[in-house]
Amino acid sequence: MAIKNGINPRFAELGKIKIGGKGKETTSQNGKKFQLPVKYDHFIVTGIEKGTDGNFIPDTEMMKRLGNKPREISIRLLFDDIDINFFTSFQLYAGAKLKCKGDGEFATRYLESGLTEVVPCEPDKCEFAKSDKCKISGILSCMISGQSQFGGVYRFRTHGWNSVSNILASLQFISQNNNGILAGLPMRLKMIKTVTAEHGTIDTVTLVIEANDIEEMRLLAYKESESRKLLNFDIKQVERIAIESGITKDNDDPADIEKEFYNQGVPVVEKGTSAEDVATILENKPAPAEKKQKQETTTQGGLDF
Repeated sequence: MAIKNGINPRFAELGKIKIGGKGKETTSQNGKKFQLPVKYDHFIVTGIEKGTDGNFIPDTEMMKRLGNKPREISIRLLFDDIDINFFTSFQLYAGAKLKCKGDGEFATRYLESGLTEVVPCEPDKCEFAKSDKCKISGILSCMISGQSQFGGVYRFRTHGWNSVSNILASLQFISQNNNGILAGLPMRLKMIKTVTAEHGTIDTVTLVIEANDIEEMRLLAYKESESRKLLNFDIKQVERIAIESGITKDNDDPADIEKEFYNQGVPVVEKGTSAEDVATILENKPAPAEKKQKQETTTQGGLDF
């Protein structure tokens, strides 16, 4: 006999795809211990367990499969709906807690009393957004091609404006040119160089489809569409069940998010910026005027994690 009530099915998270973490513990001048955030110049796939340093433990078998310091990972999405594949929001963390979360129109503030209140979400006017305390957030759920387990997802989290913008733009372009089909198509999560006014050339993340041109991309979508017809496959029903199962819920520990993405200390940049950029960050000075004139794009929200 099957259980009718009392069980809430949910997608298992098999691991995380990361481009940053928490660095070595250090002590501030006032004696407070903290970990500076570290940014990698490649992807690391981890499990969901943490080591003694507070970072998630790398998945050694997966990393062997992906090669040494991979800058791209072959993936497949599970849904056609962009917002389910890559759910985005504005988020404010403080004191190891989520304080505010908004969608650009309305935001939910979490009060110390345990209650919540709904307020207008206006990033251009919000004092927290202007001071870089409220950041954009994007969480991509996907399968890694060739993974040994099927039925769970890996998640890539970013609070970098450029990476969120890159991934959204790619998903929208592919969807618009494929009659809305995204699920099942061969794609790659890829690190690319981006020129910014604040930090020079940095690594950001984007998503590309494994096709040489639009015609080949549409052929992949056509084959996926025909496969669905043969199976009488209803993607909308799959998406509805996935939402009910909590696929868009943010299950990460608020303390981890604050330490890695909202740390007010100086980010440790391993690669991707010049020595001059690092000096600028350390001294908290604006970038030199001559550099600003050379840059073509800007980064919002600090280093692109």
